[in-house]
Amino acid sequence: MSDKKKLIDVEETRLTYMAGMLLKEIAAGLSRRKFEFETEEGPLTVTLPKEVDVEYSVERKEKDGVAKTKLEIEISWKS
Repeated sequence: MSDKKKLIDVEETRLTYMAGMLLKEIAAGLSRRKFEFETEEGPLTVTLPKEVDVEYSVERKEKDGVAKTKLEIEISWKS
């Protein structure tokens, strides 16, 4: 039986520059092998192993003359 728990879930609109800053923070966390988050329940630290699985894709969908482009990055690991 699997036990799945969502630790953090954020969906928001940001300035492109601020989205880039978020990605820099994520990159720094990967380099340190540790993510630190502030949550409503207090600080949360997530440690990473030496290796992680990385998936990424870029998709473009056009509808009624308007294009929507999506970049998806997924990083997962077993602990």
